[in-house]
Amino acid sequence: MGESPAARLQEPIPSDPVPDLVENVLGASQYISVSYWIGEAIELVCGVNPGEWVAEKFAGDFEAVQKAGVAVENLAMFNGDFAAAINKGLSEVADGWGGNAYDTANEYFSKVATTIDGQVDTLESLGRDIKEVAVGMYETAKGVKGLLDQLMDLLIAIGIELAAAAASSWTVIGPILSGAAAVATVTKAMGVWGQALNAHTTAWNSAQAFVGVVAGYLGALDDADLKALPEGNYDHPGVN
Repeated sequence: MGESPAARLQEPIPSDPVPDLVENVLGASQYISVSYWIGEAIELVCGVNPGEWVAEKFAGDFEAVQKAGVAVENLAMFNGDFAAAINKGLSEVADGWGGNAYDTANEYFSKVATTIDGQVDTLESLGRDIKEVAVGMYETAKGVKGLLDQLMDLLIAIGIELAAAAASSWTVIGPILSGAAAVATVTKAMGVWGQALNAHTTAWNSAQAFVGVVAGYLGALDDADLKALPEGNYDHPGVN
């Protein structure tokens, strides 16, 4: 017999782009300035610290999610190989074994093989979907990171415009021009912030929907009502 089916149960290894997510997205503090006017702009547009908000809402071990998908796929391959090994073993002992004992054993192990082999397609689909969710989470966070970059540029611009308005307050026209520019930039920034909020809402709704999908997969996994095997060898009383 070839390689043991247990060889399929390997430690899952994540692949790009998921491992770099924490480095790329959760370093949100780099975007936050201590400047008073930028702080004022942040409060005006967002009402919260956007860097901290992103870190809170999108923090998570996405690599572990991807590894879970790989592990489920490994389990699917294990089930397929294990079922094949059982069927091969039954065929090998069939030539030299017969009677009630063989019939009972054949029925039992055939049922085991059929049951675990019947789980393969569902496990493969589940593993694939879990990995897709992990990548989707990564892409969403990456998109929000891009919005955060754009938002911070606008917030800096607002801070500069507000500072200019304050610095030119002794004139008449200076504050008017700077204030008008700030209003226009605030409108743009609020639009970008709204996109980030919408992305979070979409991601959250998708995650909740996937919980139902997983439940459906688990419900589709058939099991078998099998009696427990004896813990020791059979000792026939009439055989010495």
